[in-house]
Amino acid sequence: MGLSYVVHPLIREGTVEDRLYQRNIVSVATKENTLVILPTALGKTVIAALVAVEVLLNNKSKKILMMAPTRPLVLQHEETFKKIINLPENHFIAMTGKTTQEKRSKIWNSNSKFYFATPQIVKNDVATGILNLKDFALLIFDESHRAVKDYAYTEVAKQYAKQCDYPLILALTASPGSSQERIKMVCDSLLIERIEYKTEDDPDVKPYINPINIEVKQVSLPTEYQLISALIKGMLSEKLKWLKENNFLKVAVSRATKKDLIELGEELRKLLASNSSLGIVYQALAYQSATLTLFHMLEILETQGMYTLRPFLIRVESDDKKSHNLIMKDARYAEIVKLVFSDPPIEHPKVELLKKVIEEQLTKNKNSRILIFTQYRDTVTHLVEVLKKVNGVRVERFVGQASKVGDEGLPQERQVEIIEDFRKGNLNVLISTSVGEEGLDIPEVDLVVFYEPIPSEIRYIQRRGRTGRKSPGKVIVLSTSGTADVAYFFSSYKKVKKMKKIIEQLNLTLQRSKRSKLSYFIDKMTQEDILALQNSNLKREEMKESIEESEIEDDKANKKQLSTAKKLIYREVLRSGTSGINIDKIKDKLEEEGLNKEVAEKVVKSLNKSGILKRHDDVVKVPYKNIPNAKLFNIEVEKVLEGHAIVIVNDKWYAKLYAEDYEGPRYLIKKGSSFKALGELYRSNNSLCVKVRHVVQENNS
Repeated sequence: MGLSYVVHPLIREGTVEDRLYQRNIVSVATKENTLVILPTALGKTVIAALVAVEVLLNNKSKKILMMAPTRPLVLQHEETFKKIINLPENHFIAMTGKTTQEKRSKIWNSNSKFYFATPQIVKNDVATGILNLKDFALLIFDESHRAVKDYAYTEVAKQYAKQCDYPLILALTASPGSSQERIKMVCDSLLIERIEYKTEDDPDVKPYINPINIEVKQVSLPTEYQLISALIKGMLSEKLKWLKENNFLKVAVSRATKKDLIELGEELRKLLASNSSLGIVYQALAYQSATLTLFHMLEILETQGMYTLRPFLIRVESDDKKSHNLIMKDARYAEIVKLVFSDPPIEHPKVELLKKVIEEQLTKNKNSRILIFTQYRDTVTHLVEVLKKVNGVRVERFVGQASKVGDEGLPQERQVEIIEDFRKGNLNVLISTSVGEEGLDIPEVDLVVFYEPIPSEIRYIQRRGRTGRKSPGKVIVLSTSGTADVAYFFSSYKKVKKMKKIIEQLNLTLQRSKRSKLSYFIDKMTQEDILALQNSNLKREEMKESIEESEIEDDKANKKQLSTAKKLIYREVLRSGTSGINIDKIKDKLEEEGLNKEVAEKVVKSLNKSGILKRHDDVVKVPYKNIPNAKLFNIEVEKVLEGHAIVIVNDKWYAKLYAEDYEGPRYLIKKGSSFKALGELYRSNNSLCVKVRHVVQENNS
């Protein structure tokens, strides 16, 4: 029996296979704000296109907007829609950080029907007033599990509900999270009225699923690793006992987890905020922080190996935290360092096992594509060097855009190039951090390797979903027996099983749609309207020219754009500190945020003139001012109250920071923000206070 295809006046004939589960989801999603949870490779983008054409058919004067977190994914969705939907090319327009604000203003007001953009661009353009969402009959949010807290999706959905009389939202994800609180947060952020959740076990999905064979391969720690592990565990146990004996730790020492320690840290900070004179609490906070560092040290050793532990220890020693000093003054720490930095370092047994797995796969099929996931960039770098020496392996690292000391990131253009080389077979192995788990259009792979299990069900589903798309897939999980690896594997597996029950319960509590069906369908397309749309074949080149002709010059850029650019540039320079940042990188960042990069020169010139920033050749930095009596402090904002904030100074003292004592950017005064600044300590009414005279560097982004 041959395949049957979707028949729709706006869908190209023979392009979309007619699937019952997709048809049922589309039927719901055209009437209610719907969150669609669907395993990777079951056609979330196809569902989005089917919902979009049905909505457009019933709202002929309206438009459709689809958002995705990254530029490559935005462009990918545009191409998919163009292949499926039977309309001329000019009706599909993608906008990314490379599209100037002036061009976007013209594009938003064009007669095109389908728009694709990153959420940050949409948020910015709504804020500046060049985009009004009232003209859109449907907004599609891809990778919608990101819609929590202050992510741009949340604000876009909020503004859409305000501006549009009949807002309709379609949210797409492979996994929204395992806790009811997390999933409800996504639903609340996107005004979701119904959840459509499908798994590989559903009868209407099974015919379209390729089996994925998941195999766990275990290794045991060598003697040298066991010795280091015992030393770390001894230090960890000692510090946990101190917390227990002083009545800070509520669980037994043998059962204490990282989660317990994180919760304890929150309690201790609250206690200090209410009474900063409790010396024992300061000491407890140092012990709590030290235990978390030791937990992390142990996990890196047992699941990654010495090559990844080395740079971590270097970072510990270079950071003058009280908790790190507590670790380093222990005689066992010196012994750990001696063993870890032995030459040559002893490989983790996972490395040899990985080489064997790759060799076996390429022996079975020399045209295989293999994707290896690991959480740590240091591990990625090491594994690339190891696998380069394996016969038949053509390997490349695949990491995010952010650069760190000694670790260059990959710009999106380079990411796309690597994926294309992988698709063509110029590369047959990619070693990726979490950046490869979602968003980017990584082609079908024959084998996915988890270098370590992960406790997150979202990441577990996304990693696994990279195989088994067109043919049976294979996943191999590398695990170290008797370590966190084992617990993490079962944790993610249980969370996936738990998700379906949570969603069923949550679905019963969601508010159902109150939109008027009569109002929703009064603008239905006629056959003549459809033909007119399909014949409106304005060439993209002509449209591009008309857009370019309407551009305004940079010196006429609106004040809001300049203000936004000023804040963004100042923030980027603050992050780089006194070492500075190249102006080209600043311009690239403006592009990513959907702003005209040419305003960078104007803003930098203004900030340089005012003395806020300093430019030398192509490098922009924060000036290090000579302020009498001022010292350099590391400041972390613990809590923001009316008129002042509670801050931690140099990871040692709790102090009050009053509004009148702060000379720096206001956005830094929020819980969790951390920065270096020149200032002074003083006492007022028996309370320690800090005066910030000049911010030198932002520590966290």
